[in-house]
Amino acid sequence: MSSTFKNLLLLISAVLALMGGYWVAQTMRSEPEATTTLTYGGGEMINFTLPEVDGKKHSLEEWRGQVIVLNFWATWCPPCREEIPLLIALQKKRGADGLQVVSVAIDNKTAVMLYRQSVGINYPILMGGDDALDLVARYGNRMGSLPFTVVIDRSGVIAVRKLGAFTLSELESLVEPLIGPPKTANPPEFLAILR
Repeated sequence: MSSTFKNLLLLISAVLALMGGYWVAQTMRSEPEATTTLTYGGGEMINFTLPEVDGKKHSLEEWRGQVIVLNFWATWCPPCREEIPLLIALQKKRGADGLQVVSVAIDNKTAVMLYRQSVGINYPILMGGDDALDLVARYGNRMGSLPFTVVIDRSGVIAVRKLGAFTLSELESLVEPLIGPPKTANPPEFLAILR
């Protein structure tokens, strides 16, 4: 074989080895595909204090007495972004009935502020870093995958944990029994007739 041909084979082998190494590194570095896991029950809520996007500190205890949908998320997480409109709709629909969505963003503050403005998030966004990852693990998500949601009843007992995104019907079916029937602004029509 000529030395030019040997050099060409060596170059092709090196390029293929680099491409293979890059592929392996990317595969190992990327997040594992989120699996959906739903578990019921599981002890008392874990209180914590974190700053909201605007800097004001909040404690989860502030919302005791309401049904809390505690959602851990990030702007760089596609399933999280898909789930947020559902949380906005749920807060709007059932907030007056004693539901409170509280989110913990494990993200960059600027990215969260821009995202909040772009989609119109109508519930508190608390900012977390390593402390939030520890909190996620304490709530039962040892992998640290997102989104992760914990539904807490009015007395502070964990009703449901979910790793992965909710559908609106799934989330409503889980929180409705905890909230009770919706409060109506106007009496039912048959009562208006009696007046």
